[in-house]
Amino acid sequence: MKTLTKTFAIAALLFVSSVNVFANPIKEEKKALNKAVVENVVDEYINATVKGNTLYISDLFDSNFTQKFNGGKSQKTSGKEDYISFLKKNKGVQYDCEVSYELVEKNSNYSLARVTLDFGNFKRIDYVSINMDKDGWKINEVNSVYQK
Repeated sequence: MKTLTKTFAIAALLFVSSVNVFANPIKEEKKALNKAVVENVVDEYINATVKGNTLYISDLFDSNFTQKFNGGKSQKTSGKEDYISFLKKNKGVQYDCEVSYELVEKNSNYSLARVTLDFGNFKRIDYVSINMDKDGWKINEVNSVYQK
């Protein structure tokens, strides 16, 4: 009986120590955004602007990026740093809208996506201009228009 108890005690000790060895916490690392596929860039644009997920915003925009809001007689323009700052301030904020997109134009070095945010009583349509460069697809301009 003593031998059986010792055997179970040793087996339990080995089990606990082996679990501790293999139970190291997994570090969640930022995987690189696959910018070889234009649809991935559009999806991440939607995640950043509509869903508040800012994980890849530094990878999305070209250095010459501009955001233009067209409303009425005026057009408000912001650059890359201002727009990224705005997105970071709104991290985690999700818009209450239905989102859809279509690629209006798609070729080997330029694509134009139409992203529609339907808020029910009005729509915001973002025309997202995307260019291919040495690092993959990058958004270089977004023109936002509003419809009732």
